[in-house]
Amino acid sequence: MLILSGCLFSAAAVSAEDMVPVEDMVLIPEGSFTPFFLKKDNAGSSSATTTSINAFWLDAAPVTNRKFQQFVNKHPDWHKANIKKIFSDSHYLEHWQNPQGTADTADLDKPVVNVSWFAAAAYCEAQDKRLPSTDEWEYTLTDNERDQENLQKQIMAWYSVPNQELPAVKTKPANGFGIYDLAGLIWEWTADFNSYMAPPDSRNSGDKNLFCGSGSLNASNLGDYAAFMRYSYRESLKGNFTGKNLGFRCAKDTK
Repeated sequence: MLILSGCLFSAAAVSAEDMVPVEDMVLIPEGSFTPFFLKKDNAGSSSATTTSINAFWLDAAPVTNRKFQQFVNKHPDWHKANIKKIFSDSHYLEHWQNPQGTADTADLDKPVVNVSWFAAAAYCEAQDKRLPSTDEWEYTLTDNERDQENLQKQIMAWYSVPNQELPAVKTKPANGFGIYDLAGLIWEWTADFNSYMAPPDSRNSGDKNLFCGSGSLNASNLGDYAAFMRYSYRESLKGNFTGKNLGFRCAKDTK
């Protein structure tokens, strides 16, 4: 688990309108956390400045094959036979192997994977939602600093084994926010998935606080290998990339 501080919540800041339930979503309360990457002040010094997060709705679980198949049926441009190459690589939905190019019945409640960022964003938009920001996703993972040690062990155990057959979503308990499967099931797209680290042309720019390779001089906790892995994995992605353990969930503003 990330070493975090300063998580604050304010029930008064969430209106009655905000509290109206959204199907299959959980209201994440506003708060703040210390992000993995430190921010610079005007003098160029790095400090562990907290980042504030407004209240938002988040899918309780990753999007499943069942839900993504319903989306594809309504929006055939995103069927594996029709998707434009600019929006995905050749492995898009390759686990949907039956003759109709749809998911097998036994896999319907498993998280959908092999989807590009473009497809994930299109799905969320069709639901009147959006992809969560990286800060929103990471903040939710902090879980108000609950049970950090066990979460860290769970993440590291997941990293240490080869890819395995995916189980259905919600097979493990939710965290304190009521969110399932943020860690230990799949990687997940975020809206700004590769906006935190140095692009290739900046490695010689003279800015030594940018991320490069497997470490960063600008991290809040150099010992948090799990966070290094998350951020470096995101930075390696392109919008049309797909992966057999890469899926997503959606978020929604409170107003």
